[in-house]
Amino acid sequence: MLTQLSSRFRSESLSRVITFLWMGLLAMGILSNPFFSYPGRDGGIFLYVGSLILKGRIPYLEVWENKGPLVFYINALGLALSGGSRWGIWFLEFLFFFCAGVIGYIVIKRLMGVIPALAGTLVWIITAGNVLQGGNFSEEYSLLFSFIAIFGFWKSLEHPQKNFYVLLVGISLGLNILLRPNNISMQAGAAGTYFILTLFSKEWRIFFKRVLWYAIGVLVVIVPVVLYFSAQGALTEMINVVLVFNFQYSDGFNLVGVLDGLKSASLAIGVIYVAIAILGYAFSLWYLIKNRFNASLGKFLLILLIGWPIEAILSALSGRNYLHYFIGWAPYVGLLCGYTVYLLLRRFAPNSDKYSIFVLLALVVVTPVSNRTVWKNYSAVLAQMRSSPNSELDYRDPVASYIMENTSPQDKVFVWGFRPIINFVSSRESPVSFLPYPLIHVDTPLGNHWADQFYSQLTTDPPALIVNVIEPADRERIPDLDPIVRKEYKIKRKEVVLAPNLQDTLDFIEQNYVRIESVNGYDIYRLKTSIP
Repeated sequence: MLTQLSSRFRSESLSRVITFLWMGLLAMGILSNPFFSYPGRDGGIFLYVGSLILKGRIPYLEVWENKGPLVFYINALGLALSGGSRWGIWFLEFLFFFCAGVIGYIVIKRLMGVIPALAGTLVWIITAGNVLQGGNFSEEYSLLFSFIAIFGFWKSLEHPQKNFYVLLVGISLGLNILLRPNNISMQAGAAGTYFILTLFSKEWRIFFKRVLWYAIGVLVVIVPVVLYFSAQGALTEMINVVLVFNFQYSDGFNLVGVLDGLKSASLAIGVIYVAIAILGYAFSLWYLIKNRFNASLGKFLLILLIGWPIEAILSALSGRNYLHYFIGWAPYVGLLCGYTVYLLLRRFAPNSDKYSIFVLLALVVVTPVSNRTVWKNYSAVLAQMRSSPNSELDYRDPVASYIMENTSPQDKVFVWGFRPIINFVSSRESPVSFLPYPLIHVDTPLGNHWADQFYSQLTTDPPALIVNVIEPADRERIPDLDPIVRKEYKIKRKEVVLAPNLQDTLDFIEQNYVRIESVNGYDIYRLKTSIP
């Protein structure tokens, strides 16, 4: 008997190790390699703000960005771990995906079995990768906290007498609010499920106790952050940027925009995955109608039925439909696809779990083979480390290299076109806090205030260089610094809100700066007084 138990333990341990290895390969396969590429616009500003935090700067007060503060401090932590390298951010991204994968796998395995857990994990990581767009997004980090909410919710139903699990759901809500207030659908789904279950059970005492611990969990996270920013004199600005501005920014909500967003999300995530998830959603609804929420699986499915529509609305609320807004769909699509697999196996292969080790081994082999370019790039990094142990392993484009070669570390550089990744990579600070200028996004007193602040900072402390970095997609949104080029492109003024003092700013730049170089297709302007 002891021999059988020992053999079973070794077998389960080996299976667990292989499962974790596979999840690690999956996570690595969707992440951008810092040796070859930059993150996108949002990821770049998070890096820049994170680097300023390590210098003692305060977000919102000294640099403007409309996301919650947690993503900045995650970036600061990653940079601190790696001595300023983007590989520290890569490590944290990997860690967040890996931990989310483990948590989700454990929950699905307990409720549905091994193969549905493998299928659900595979789908949610792939679908998240399909809309990751270079990574380092607040929506990406929210995935871990969404899965923590799922875990806490599931355990709270198994052990209703243990308050810790409801507290955990509340903590995850607080963390997601601090990343981006829109990223709360899973926690909202949990709250809605608690309420609906109570309507049937009539156990209102348990419900109100859950509400209390849920609220405590949120406050445990939010209150220290509020106190910190209040002590720094930045609380009002944080509220203006994160809450007031984002509300104004989303004020243009319209049904057509939302429907277009849902279409874009389905296409980008993967029509097949979304279709299977919708099928799983329909099966879940039928299961609940048939079983009246009695089974553990039914109670778990209810959080998905409530949460996914909330996520769909929140992700498309602004009508701007950037693909990374839809990263939050991944847990729902993955878990519902896993449920569909569970139903198929229960109907056609009820004993399939005995073959799960073979499925797992096949996944371990197929995962790296399916995307050879990714692993070829990682191999190039390892080769570089072996051949030149002290060489830099972060990609640096020619513009950042030019800035480093032609300015001093104390010189300021402003990037026209909202690409603060260049400030980060070149280790040159911007002289202004409102980096999106000339876009102010909303025609409100707040937007005008930030535009005035920008002009004051620019003219009081002019940067040594201004880099004109306007991507093709922004040509009809951001006026070029070159007046000739500016005449070639008509700005879609019905779709963007430009600073009211834009002409004053353009005049100041034209009077005080001269174009000296074009690097990688981007014009470099130097302050006239600094020309020999």
